[in-house]
Amino acid sequence: SSGINAEWPLRPGEFITRESTPRISIFGGDMNIRDFEMNRIKNVQNFDDLWEVTGRDNTTRYTWDTSANCNTGAPYKSKLRFDRIYLRKSAECRPTSFSLVGKTMLQSCDMFPSDHWGLLARFTVT
Repeated sequence: SSGINAEWPLRPGEFITRESTPRISIFGGDMNIRDFEMNRIKNVQNFDDLWEVTGRDNTTRYTWDTSANCNTGAPYKSKLRFDRIYLRKSAECRPTSFSLVGKTMLQSCDMFPSDHWGLLARFTVT
């Protein structure tokens, strides 16, 4: 979200708060939402942000990085965490790792797979 469409991310983000049945729920992807926008969504306290609960590693924080990813085409340098994974708080499902993928340029076209880094999370389910 670059401010132009600052309100639209709140509607899809609110989707994660609707489900009330207790079950394992994982929601994630390119949300184009920034921290202050996520904080405006009601009832998000029922979910854990996987980047946060797996240690807040700064090397995996930014999923959109114009200084490292030439696919963005941006003439400026910016680092944002647009992509996220959320897990409904659960005793049965525990996140064990969080990493970024797609940070290697494809040799066939000298481009990255996307303008965002991908997210990879692993879980233990009991």
